[in-house]
Amino acid sequence: MEHGYIKGLHSSESFSTQDTSTRQLLRGFTLIELIMALTVIAVALAGLIAMYGISLEIANESRQKTLAAEVASSQLSVILAAPDTFIWNYNASNEMSLFPIVLGDDDPKAGNVAVPPDVKLINRTIHARNELLYRRFRWKAWGRLPSPDAQAYEVTVNVQWQTQGKNRSLALTSSVPCHRAPAPVQVPVKEVP
Repeated sequence: MEHGYIKGLHSSESFSTQDTSTRQLLRGFTLIELIMALTVIAVALAGLIAMYGISLEIANESRQKTLAAEVASSQLSVILAAPDTFIWNYNASNEMSLFPIVLGDDDPKAGNVAVPPDVKLINRTIHARNELLYRRFRWKAWGRLPSPDAQAYEVTVNVQWQTQGKNRSLALTSSVPCHRAPAPVQVPVKEVP
């Protein structure tokens, strides 16, 4: 230490080194570094946006499946609670022994429109939106006697809807004891003279 100063503090060597490092700090980024950083950020954002879109599609599909299960469950419970209020077309069975269970003689071929649950909603807008949501779903009911000596009919409610141009369906099955199902109506055979 000379004269109370730190050795080399005022030397020209330390000033030139300090000036160079300060210049490098003040200099900033080059154009190539900025372009590369923006490219990385753009790729990351594109991935995040794509994942957001996919998550919206998955949430919508999940909501539709939940509603379809609700429609099938509620309709199946109505059939199980009062099977005699439906028409069981035993004579219209197909090759898999399935016969339609319909509301009436004029049952639509495309299926019955799902009815929203009977709840009091806050306002008319929500009620209208709820009705539109449920109108997307159509249901059909089928019955089958699994074997000639079976004690119960299998009853299946199939709910159909469309999502993104693709047909979707969900089915729930339960059983109705044979003694609760309506008796088959014998259709008289007309004799030709």
